[in-house]
Amino acid sequence: MIWKIDSLLFAGLSFALAGQMPVVKPTAEEARIVKVFTTQVQQYVKLRKELESALPAMKQTTQVLKITGNQHELARQITQARRNAKPGEIFTPEVEQEFRKIISGVFRGPKAQMARNTIRPDEKPVAAVAFKVNDVRPVDMPTATMPPTLLSKLPPLPPGLAYLIVGHHFLLKDTSAGLIVDLIPNAVP
Repeated sequence: MIWKIDSLLFAGLSFALAGQMPVVKPTAEEARIVKVFTTQVQQYVKLRKELESALPAMKQTTQVLKITGNQHELARQITQARRNAKPGEIFTPEVEQEFRKIISGVFRGPKAQMARNTIRPDEKPVAAVAFKVNDVRPVDMPTATMPPTLLSKLPPLPPGLAYLIVGHHFLLKDTSAGLIVDLIPNAVP
């Protein structure tokens, strides 16, 4: 299932990335689940923007320490504001189930080899890591390239958020703060 997006540009890109597959309209239930996910994502982004706006304005710089210091402060504030956050707040059980279905379909479907080839085959396996919501993902931890065939089937994310595959885990990462926002453990076969 490829999610119908209002933007013709994104639909065209999805069409091209999915190997010329037509965009299929989601069922009413799938559309409802996407709305649940999108609402949760929007609530998170609203919180992040509120916390980010309270930080001192950052002047354009190439100094790594200043950039990472700002990122660490944002991460600290988000972690404090979401100190009781648990897995499943954004990937609710029904959203997780739908995402698992999509991920499994891509990695076990007719274009599975193409998806697997997109993930860097030369990477060393990721050691068993217990990811948690609000953890800062280690910078040196390898992440897999997201297969376009998978991205084209997932709801688009607002700037500052990204889907990641680390080992067999599927993560939602805040790229501005470097935090794991939510995760689906062992989702990638």
